[in-house]
Amino acid sequence: MLFAIVGAALLFDRQQLAEIRGRVETTARTADDVVDAPPGTWLARLTPTAQETTRSMPPALAEAVVATGDDVTGRTSYTADDRTWPAWVDRREGVAYVAVYDIRLHSGEERRLLVSTAAAGGAGVLLAALTGLLAGRRAVRPLGEAMELQRQFVADASHELRTPLAVLSTRAQLLRRHLVADAAGDPAAARRLTEVDQLVHDTRAMADVVSDLLLSAQLEHTEQPAGRVDVDELAAEVVRSLTPYAADRGVTLVDRTDGREPLVVDGVRASLRRSVLALVDNAIAHSRPGTEVEVRVVTEGDEVHVDVIDHGTGVDVADVERLSRRFARGGDESAGRRVGLGLALVTQIVRSHGGRLAVSETAGGGATFSLILPSGARPA
Repeated sequence: MLFAIVGAALLFDRQQLAEIRGRVETTARTADDVVDAPPGTWLARLTPTAQETTRSMPPALAEAVVATGDDVTGRTSYTADDRTWPAWVDRREGVAYVAVYDIRLHSGEERRLLVSTAAAGGAGVLLAALTGLLAGRRAVRPLGEAMELQRQFVADASHELRTPLAVLSTRAQLLRRHLVADAAGDPAAARRLTEVDQLVHDTRAMADVVSDLLLSAQLEHTEQPAGRVDVDELAAEVVRSLTPYAADRGVTLVDRTDGREPLVVDGVRASLRRSVLALVDNAIAHSRPGTEVEVRVVTEGDEVHVDVIDHGTGVDVADVERLSRRFARGGDESAGRRVGLGLALVTQIVRSHGGRLAVSETAGGGATFSLILPSGARPA
C-alpha cells in the first residue's frame, strides 16, 4: 500500500511537470505582448534594445529574466528566490517571448497531494492492521478454544486417573508381597512373582506418565507461586529418595552437593524437584551395574548448575533436541527409557524458570545433563 501511494505521487508529479512544460510552451508561442498572460504564468518580451515583463512577476525573477537580454535561445528555466521556475522561449521576427510558470502553484499542489496521500495511506494501514487483527483473532479463536479444551481434558483425565492408578499400584504391591512368601519352593509361584514384578513396574510407569501430563498442563496454563528454592538441599533430597532404587539396579548414587552455603534460585520447588528427579532417574536407568551416578550443584557467575553425571551408554548430543519432544524415546530401547514426557517436561520446567538444559559427554563414557538456572537472592 505504501509503495502504491509513493508510486502514485511520483507519477502525478511527473504528469504535472509535463503539463507545465506544455502550458508554458503554448503561452510563449501565442504571446504578442506581456499584458494578457494566462493565470499562473508570466511573460517577458525581450529585444536587443528593450525588455518588458508582466508586472506581477516576482522582482528577483524579473531581474534574472531581464539580465539575460534577448540571448535566451534554448533556455527552459530560471533560478531566483531559491527556486527553479520552468520557462519556454519562442523567437519571432527578432523578438524573444519568454513564458515563465509560477512553480509555487505546483509546490502547493504537491504538498497537498503528499499530505492527503500520507493521511490516506496512514488510514489505510491502520484499517488494514485493524482488519488483520480482528480477522486473526477470529481465525485463531477456534484453535485457542480447541487447545484449551484439550488442556482441560488432559488435566481432568490425569487428575481422575491418579487415584485408580494409585489403588492399582498398591494392590499389585500387596499381591507381590503375598507371592514372595510362596516363591521360595514353588517354581510356578516364582514365575508368577516375575509377572507381578513387571506389573508393579508398569503401574509405576503409568503413574509417572499421568503425573507428567498433569504437571505439563499446569505449567502451560497455570501461574504457580514461586519462592526461594535451596537447590543444594533439593538435590540432596532427591539423592536420598532415589538411593534405594539405584542400589536395586546395582548403581551407586553419589551426592556431590556442598551444603555449606545455600545456593538459591527463584522458582517453584515442586517443579524443580520433578526435573532433578527425572534427570537422576534417567541417569540411573541408563547406567551399567557397578557404575556411579553423581549429582553435583555448583555456582558459576550468576548461574546455578545442577549436574547429573552418569557413566552409562551416553547420548548423542545432536539427538537431544529430538528427545526433548514429548513421548520421544532414545535409540537404546533395551536401557528401559521411560515412555512419558521425560526430557520434554524437564526442558519445559527449566525454561519456565528462565534457564536452560545443557548436555555433554562424560569423560570416559556416559552423559552429563545440566540444569542451568539464574541465581536468586541469597538469604541472610
